[in-house]
Amino acid sequence: MAKGPGLYTDIGKKARDLLYRDYQTDQKFTLTTYTASGVAITSTGTKKGDITFGEIQTQLKNKNVTTDIKVNTDSTPMQNLLARDQEMREPHN
Repeated sequence: MAKGPGLYTDIGKKARDLLYRDYQTDQKFTLTTYTASGVAITSTGTKKGDITFGEIQTQLKNKNVTTDIKVNTDSTPMQNLLARDQEMREPHN
């Protein structure tokens, strides 16, 4: 006997897996702008289901010092300060 089509629930599951399995449904928006004085400002918004997250990040580079400041929707501030010696020195023989 020939086997007919599978149950509707089996076909429906295969269709759902094809459409939604390992597929990201998050929505993300990022906007970055730069000023003439070297400040970068990045704003990011992410929506996951019914929850929305946001973050604002600023970055200032001045000579050999870089300052990063971030604040998110949980009002959690974070600051990084990086200082580098940009002077390249040749080894002495």
